[in-house]
Amino acid sequence: MDEEIFSPVAEILRSAASMVHSGKRITLSTPNPTLSCSIAMAPLEAAFLDEGIPYRRIITNGPETKSVGLFSPFILIDPSIEEVSFTENNPTALVIGGGITTTSYMGQHGKPRNGILTPTAISHALAQLISPSGKRVRRMRPWLISGNWIHPSMDTTYDPVYTTLRDLLEDEGTISVVPLPEVPSPEKSNRPWVNADDLEAVKERWQYLDAEGRARAVSHIMRPGLVLSSPSTSRFEELGWHCILAPSWDSDLAGQIRIASSLWKAVDKDKAAGKLIDMLISKGLVLPTLSE
Repeated sequence: MDEEIFSPVAEILRSAASMVHSGKRITLSTPNPTLSCSIAMAPLEAAFLDEGIPYRRIITNGPETKSVGLFSPFILIDPSIEEVSFTENNPTALVIGGGITTTSYMGQHGKPRNGILTPTAISHALAQLISPSGKRVRRMRPWLISGNWIHPSMDTTYDPVYTTLRDLLEDEGTISVVPLPEVPSPEKSNRPWVNADDLEAVKERWQYLDAEGRARAVSHIMRPGLVLSSPSTSRFEELGWHCILAPSWDSDLAGQIRIASSLWKAVDKDKAAGKLIDMLISKGLVLPTLSE
């Protein structure tokens, strides 16, 4: 939370952390049982469990139920509200919305670039304040950038916030950023243009290649995707050259997000949201069997 990128919400989150530690039962709610809201709720629940803070989870469905079942103090995650706000009385509440603009300072000269703080990133920052040493919070920390990965900004342009947070996680040793051949079990549906046999052949000789040879090999297996209209250039580069791995992970973050999204096609939205949150809290990752 000392990172400058969180400065637009830092004071609000410190106040909210004090609220959480007040000893009262916290209501954590969202009116949107979506993938993005689920991955925003999970780190907060992890922090509550790590600190032994009593809470209730309320997931509703649709704008007509936004005020149902909210007991003070509460935390509401609602990306349709374009602000983050905190009130101390009547009720005591934190609202985490979407579209919060922040500034990243990029490169050697610190050139300012504007981007979006997603509810997921904000929730992770709050979770760190609530439980700085919590084992569940720590295990889930690689998901700090997951909200930016699924945000539409990654489909249109370079996302400086995603890059800044990714580099932060790498610098602190939470993740490794590796090229595709170093991902043990990449999710095939994330890169349908990659020939499985070609990828396996590259993996077999990867350890014998120098830096130039590795660069050529990755370019070769990714080249068929260059003629496609999607993914965007920024996503394409991440999927080939900057895959996110954490210790003990077999699939990269993008692959796990793809697996998680498939859950919404298999079960009702409410059940999908609850199932994903529970898995992230207990495992810190998404297993291929999630939708089974």
